[in-house]
Amino acid sequence: MQVEYEVKPSPIAGVGLFLAKPVARGALLWKYAPGESVREHDEASLRARIKELAPDAVQDLLEHVYCWLGQVIEILDDAKLWNHSKSPNTGDHPDGEGDGAGDGVSSYALRDIAAGEELTDDYSLHHALPWFEQICKDVGAESCIAVGNSYK
Repeated sequence: MQVEYEVKPSPIAGVGLFLAKPVARGALLWKYAPGESVREHDEASLRARIKELAPDAVQDLLEHVYCWLGQVIEILDDAKLWNHSKSPNTGDHPDGEGDGAGDGVSSYALRDIAAGEELTDDYSLHHALPWFEQICKDVGAESCIAVGNSYK
């Protein structure tokens, strides 16, 4: 995470991430960094990862990852606690990519966000992978794309 935050009970679901200090529109909130903040999985590596875990941990893992560009992205830090909203305050950089703007994979403030406000993202914008959706179904987990499509 690139900003100060607190993990607190969320009115959306479970717990969420709440800003400790205000941030301006376009601020980098979370940096996508393979090996540091995320682990990228294809089907084989995700199935191998699942074999390492107890059943309740499998469901928890599957419900705190997202799919992007043919991979399942396992978030390794508290960013996995980001909750869904159809009117999110975070996402890709509001000015696009390049020229000092976003990188297309990190999370940025879509508008000014006040201290104490929960960070939210629109899960329905993530990609769906049929093999991942089947794994979720097999273990009774709800994927982030399913959550995004369920809660309008």
